[in-house]
Amino acid sequence: MKRIKHLSVRALLLALLIVGFCAVLLPARNRVRLELQTKQTLLTLQQALQKFHVEDEAYPKKTPMSGEELIQFLIESKHLDTPPLNPTTLRPYSFESGDLDRIVYTTDELAETYSLKAMKLDSDDIFFIVDSTEHHSLE
Repeated sequence: MKRIKHLSVRALLLALLIVGFCAVLLPARNRVRLELQTKQTLLTLQQALQKFHVEDEAYPKKTPMSGEELIQFLIESKHLDTPPLNPTTLRPYSFESGDLDRIVYTTDELAETYSLKAMKLDSDDIFFIVDSTEHHSLE
């Protein structure tokens, strides 16, 4: 009986250790996933904006635009083939879904420069930024 009780205590301690380990690792894993997908989406949009600029010698004039609006514009103008993944949902951007969209596009009044900002999920602070003047890369 003592041996069974000893094994039960060990099993309980092992289970608690595993749960505690997961509680620490899962949020970190989700944060890394969000960072990687946000960067990938911004880079995809940056490439499409560059294609648009090469053809039109300006960036899209409408400002500001949400990520969803920008993606729809770039698809309609044939500078983006398919919608990238929405970093918050890990599903392709859908134009009727109303999903959380934390990407903002802006341009200057002559559409000579642009800025793409990914905002943090829990505030209006900037998570990542790429633009045509200062922040050309996410590295």
